[in-house]
Amino acid sequence: MNNRVDLVEKITPWRESWKVHVKVVKLWYHKNPALDPSQNLLHMVLMDEKLHKIQATIRDKLIPNFAVSLTEGEVYLMTHFTVVPNTGLNRAVKHRFRLLFQYKTSVVSVVSIRIPHSGLCFTSIDEIDQRTKDDDFLIDFVGIITGVRKERDVASYGKMIKAVVLEVFSDGKKVQCNVFGNACDLLEYDNLQKYPRSLLIVLESFKIKAIEGGVMLQNVMNVSRLFINPDIPESVEFLSRLVVIKKSVKVEPGMLILVVFVYMFCIMRISYCILYVDLVLPVMGSQDL
Repeated sequence: MNNRVDLVEKITPWRESWKVHVKVVKLWYHKNPALDPSQNLLHMVLMDEKLHKIQATIRDKLIPNFAVSLTEGEVYLMTHFTVVPNTGLNRAVKHRFRLLFQYKTSVVSVVSIRIPHSGLCFTSIDEIDQRTKDDDFLIDFVGIITGVRKERDVASYGKMIKAVVLEVFSDGKKVQCNVFGNACDLLEYDNLQKYPRSLLIVLESFKIKAIEGGVMLQNVMNVSRLFINPDIPESVEFLSRLVVIKKSVKVEPGMLILVVFVYMFCIMRISYCILYVDLVLPVMGSQDL
C-alpha cells in the first residue's frame, strides 16, 4: 500500500495519482450570472502542512456527493482528481493549477494531523501601490479603518446592491476599499458600535483594481470576506505596533464620528499619525432617507 502523501506545490497535470493532506481554509459557492446563472459551483482553497495552497472546484452535479463531508477549518486526505490550469480573472491562489473533483474523488477526514495556520497571507500596502493594472490574483490585507462612507445602491445583473467605501490605514499609508453586496451589512453603524475601540479589519480575497492616480481594493461578490477584530494571531501582531494616545482632534465636516482617537504607528524609526473613528455613522442626505 502506498502511504506517500504529495506536497501541494508539486501538483501538475502530468500525473493522475495525487494524494494530499490539506486543510480547507476557505469554502464558497459561486454562480456566474454572465455565463450560466443556473450553474452552481463549490470552490475551496486547500492548504497543506507546508502552507502551500491550491484551489479546488466541485461542479454542480457533484456538489451533493461532497458538500456534507467538507467543513471549513478541517483537515482531509484527498485523492483522485483532475488537475487543470488555474485561469480566470479572480484567482484565489497563485498556484499554476487547480483541482477538479470527479465521481471517484475520495475525501477522508483526518484527525491526527493539525494545520493551525489560518491560511491568510497578507499583502503589504507598498506591494499594492506598486501595481499599475488590475490584478487577476486576489489578495489578503489587514489594517485599521479610518473612514467609512455609505454610497448609493448600485445595479448588478438586474439587482440593486449596497455599496460602502472604506479608508484603511496600514504601514503609514491609506488605501481605498470598495465593498459591495451583503458584506456591507457588517459595516452598518449598529454593527460597528458593538466592537471595542480598535476597528481592525481583515480583507480576505480582495481584488486590486487600478484607478486614475493609483490603485484601490474591491471585494468580489460571493468570494471575498471581511472580518472586524478577528481573534487570530495576525491581528494581535498588527495591533502590537499601534499605540493609542487619548487626544481630541478636529474632524472635517461629513465624517460621521462620535469619538476620535489618535494612533501613532511606529516602524523603522518613523512615526505616523492617523485619525481613528471609534464609532462610525454613515453620512446620509435627505435623498438617502
